[in-house]
Amino acid sequence: MSSPAPQQVDSPSNHGPIVGVMTWFLLAATVCAVIARVATKLAISRRFTSDDLLIFAALGLSIGQGVVVTLQIGKGLGKHADTLTAPQLDSFDQFDYASNLLFIVNLCLAKVSVLQMLRTITPIKLHVRMVLGVGLFTLLWSLASEFVAAFQCSMPRPWQVTDNRCLDRTAFWNAYGVLNLITEAALLLLPLIIVWKIQTKLKKKAVIFLCFASRIVVLGAIVGQLVYQNRAAGTNDRTFMMWPVVLMAQTVQSLSIITACVPCLKPFLESLESGMLRTDDLRRRGMNGMYGYGSHNLTNLSARSNGKKEKSQVASNASAGKHYKLPNNISTVVSVNRNEDAERDSDSQKSSARIIKYTRTFSVE
Repeated sequence: MSSPAPQQVDSPSNHGPIVGVMTWFLLAATVCAVIARVATKLAISRRFTSDDLLIFAALGLSIGQGVVVTLQIGKGLGKHADTLTAPQLDSFDQFDYASNLLFIVNLCLAKVSVLQMLRTITPIKLHVRMVLGVGLFTLLWSLASEFVAAFQCSMPRPWQVTDNRCLDRTAFWNAYGVLNLITEAALLLLPLIIVWKIQTKLKKKAVIFLCFASRIVVLGAIVGQLVYQNRAAGTNDRTFMMWPVVLMAQTVQSLSIITACVPCLKPFLESLESGMLRTDDLRRRGMNGMYGYGSHNLTNLSARSNGKKEKSQVASNASAGKHYKLPNNISTVVSVNRNEDAERDSDSQKSSARIIKYTRTFSVE
């Protein structure tokens, strides 16, 4: 009976084990963050949205990349190249190639998830356009980067860096890192712009912004990745010099997912008790005004009622300043936009007399 292979430990000539340990530690933290996000969403709204699905996809890719990095360690990551065989070096290049492709898609999904969340919580059209603009740039940049990374070297072996015609990989990854920093900076700036318009206390605004501002740690990890990446440039000992680059890449993608989950946790949701989170729910029902940003026609509101009797009841409640019961037990105080008493009778047949405004949204049971 053969004895099991001795467990590898970190040493000056082999840093692969530390990369493996940190990779799975970061993955465990990422999984915990996503589970906390799911639990909070189920407890609060009992449904998932598109930003949740994007995070689930990013988590799946992150786990896949963790497996690829583990296999890459087995093929020499963290070891000196002169101690490896030619087949090991070729396999190392293949796993490095696959890891880079997964990394680009992973970051794109995490960023778009945050942008989708921002889009659904703001009722202001200018903010929505800004979010969509950043999202479109992120998608196009990621698609172009994925294409370049896929065809970095000559076919039919685009993964083979040694003894093959390849583009300047250092320049490409530096450009990718700079654009990565720019998009992350946009993900910090957009929440500040959006939160500034929320009609709530300054303390709550600060809590909301700080939840999104947690992504500043991603900026630090990207800078670290760029530093180690340039240190490894042009070396003949890629397998050894690349281990901190791979470790920083794992840190970047894990932190990107974790910080995308932070705004969904309970402190953030509690800071939105003024009704901001219900904006998306009302928008999907055809009601775009919240926080005094818009008004709604009574006819549109009552179109969801069944029959003239319910429509009449809605109008009666609006006239009396009563509560109008929206779908999913969302209670909203409504009031008619009245003119002076002398003008009210003459204008009673005009459409403006049927305009109502939401003054507060509250009490989701």
